[in-house]
Amino acid sequence: MNRYIEKLKEFLADQNPNYGCGDSQSLIEMLYYYYSTDNPIDSTLIRCQFKELDDNLKCLSWDQCEAVFNTTCNLCSAFERQAFMEGIHVGLRLFKELDDCSVDNKPGDS
Repeated sequence: MNRYIEKLKEFLADQNPNYGCGDSQSLIEMLYYYYSTDNPIDSTLIRCQFKELDDNLKCLSWDQCEAVFNTTCNLCSAFERQAFMEGIHVGLRLFKELDDCSVDNKPGDS
């Protein structure tokens, strides 16, 4: 994770608060941008699913095929982005709950 934090620090040092990464409107979106850039998702399962999609689209014209393919990719990207950001929020909530529990259960509190 240090690599991402360092990139984030470098970016913030060079930029005004407009976040500057494509359509990033917040720091969490910027973090997602750098994470997804450095960790592209590619697996055998994904390649097989795209092959199946391609096989199912062969009955369509080239333009129709491209439209369905692009919509599918955009949907997957939006889902990935939303899941990443929600995961960060859940992790922060978990940290807060655990931190609150550790404060409530300090030794000597009886």
